[in-house]
Amino acid sequence: MDEAISVNEVEAWAKKNGDFKRHRFFRTSGSSGREKWVALSDEALEWSARSVIGTLGIVSKDVLGLALPVIHVGGYGMVMRAEISGGKLVKLNIRWNAVKFTDWCAANRITISSLVPTQVYDLVSARLECPTSMRILVVGGGPLDEELAGKARDLGWPVIPSYGMTETSSQVATGDGLPLLQGWEAKIVDGRLALKGDGLLTAIIRRKGNGFFAEDPKTDGWYVTNDRCELIGKGLRLLGRADRLIKVLGELVNLEELEEFWRGKLKRQVALVARPDERRGVSLFLFYEGIEVDLARWNASLSGPERIAEAIAIDLLPRSPLGKIDRLALTDFHKD
Repeated sequence: MDEAISVNEVEAWAKKNGDFKRHRFFRTSGSSGREKWVALSDEALEWSARSVIGTLGIVSKDVLGLALPVIHVGGYGMVMRAEISGGKLVKLNIRWNAVKFTDWCAANRITISSLVPTQVYDLVSARLECPTSMRILVVGGGPLDEELAGKARDLGWPVIPSYGMTETSSQVATGDGLPLLQGWEAKIVDGRLALKGDGLLTAIIRRKGNGFFAEDPKTDGWYVTNDRCELIGKGLRLLGRADRLIKVLGELVNLEELEEFWRGKLKRQVALVARPDERRGVSLFLFYEGIEVDLARWNASLSGPERIAEAIAIDLLPRSPLGKIDRLALTDFHKD
């Protein structure tokens, strides 16, 4: 279903069926692919924007480069930061391309922008040097690998890791070591990160038949995420997604760590997809970009549950509008 139409339907339903005045709705989906809409109040979005402005020291002379879609909270947050700080907002109105992004930053003398790790990978792979105007490049939407961050910084890109999600109106932790932004509280609940702050969502809205239903997932003001985490001082040490731990042959397999193994071996972008298997429970399929490579030796070095059933080389991995690898699009992928 077309995204704009879906959001319009949600907005129309919310006006009739809930207390959602001065709210915006952002579409997202979990690992199951079931779409949902996160209701964020204007007050939460503004509070988050001011928190980020204070952390990054955004001022009116800054030029904020919007390279993320505004239908996602990361892109919308950049718009709000420009409005509140008085900084100039410049939009990248072309499909993502690392070379064109770099040229655009230089031509517009961008000082602050945001990307996802996959886009940083593209900059590094192309050996693109950062324009001298850039002073902050926030990286969110997924963990920023330390080696990748180092390579980006060697090229002059002032990358700053961040952590946040749609449900928190954008960033909750920013900087090396992921220190919490002022106003956010964190604790661990059953190994998962729980957050409390004025930037939290009002409700999650899902489809129900021909309509929708809303539920508030918070308990006593706390929202429990699906991220495994440790707290180190005031910083977060993320351990991966709870939904990326799966059982194969009765053994627990961490798909994020396994993807990191294959990225290191292949030196290219990869994605692991788990598919049901009658004997093993699930079988693992590895998708990777570029020409076909014999992976038998590396695969044999892994434990039985971690071994892939098949490796599939494709030109480019599918990506979401935000630039993230779209693993759901690979779930039913078959070779021609």
